Amino acid sequence: MASPAAAATGWYVYGVVPASELAADAFTNTRGVHPAGEIVLIADDDLAAITSDVPLSEFGEAEIAENLHDEAWLEEKVRAHEAVLEAALGRAPLVPFRFGTIYSSDEHVRRMLRENGGLGEALERLSGTVELGVKAFLDIEQFERSQAGDGDPEQESSGRAYLLRKQRERQLADERAAFAAQSARESHERLAAAADDARANPLQRPDVSGREGEMILNAAYLVRADGQTAFTEALAALEESGAKDGIRYELTGPWPAYNFVALEPGA
Repeated sequence: MASPAAAATGWYVYGVVPASELAADAFTNTRGVHPAGEIVLIADDDLAAITSDVPLSEFGEAEIAENLHDEAWLEEKVRAHEAVLEAALGRAPLVPFRFGTIYSSDEHVRRMLRENGGLGEALERLSGTVELGVKAFLDIEQFERSQAGDGDPEQESSGRAYLLRKQRERQLADERAAFAAQSARESHERLAAAADDARANPLQRPDVSGREGEMILNAAYLVRADGQTAFTEALAALEESGAKDGIRYELTGPWPAYNFVALEPGA
C-alpha cells in the first residue's frame, strides 16, 4: 500500500485563459506532464487555469528540484508542458506559466486566480496577438569576402606581409563587430515598428543555437493576428538587403507569449 506522502497529488498549472473562451475538449488529444493526469480547467469567475493533477512523489518541491538534473526527464516534461500550451494557443488569449508551477489543491488554484489581478489585464493585452521569434545570423566568411580588397602584392613569407595581414584581420574583426551591432539594432527597430511590443533576448553561442554563423539578433515580437503580413513583409525586406553581406534570418512561432508576461504567480 502506498504511503500518504507517495499518494499525495498537486495541481500542475500550465497557464491561464478567459473562462468563457476555451472548452476542456481542446485538450482531448493532448497529454500533460504526467500521463495519468487529465487536462482540466479550474475556473474562478472570469478566469480559468489550465491544469492537470500530478503525483508529488515526482513533482513535489524537493522531487522536482532533483528531477531537473535528469536531462531526459526534463526534456520530456518540457515538451509536454509546451504541447498543452500549444493546444490552447490560437483558441483563446493565454498567459503561459513557467515550467513546474504546482499548487496544493484546486482551491489553492482558485485563490491564485482571485489574488492576481494582473492576470485579467495581461489576457486583455494579449488578446488577438501572437508571439513570433526572430533570430539573425552572420556568415563570417561571406561577410569577410564582401569586405575583401585586392590583397597585398608582397609575398606571404615577408615579415611586412605578415604584419599587414594581421593588421587586416584585426581591422576586419572590428568592422564585423560594428556591422553586426548596427545590423542587429536596425533589424530590431524595423521589426519592432511592425509589432505591438518587442523584446531583445541574450544572444546564443553556436553550440546552444544549433546554427552555423554568429548570432547577432535573438528577439521576440508581439504581433497582432491581423498584422502578421506586415511583419513578414518587413522581415522579407531585411532578408533581401542583408543577404549580400551574409545575414540570414530565422522566423519561429507562433509561441505562447512568455516574453510579454511579467507575472510570476507564486505556488
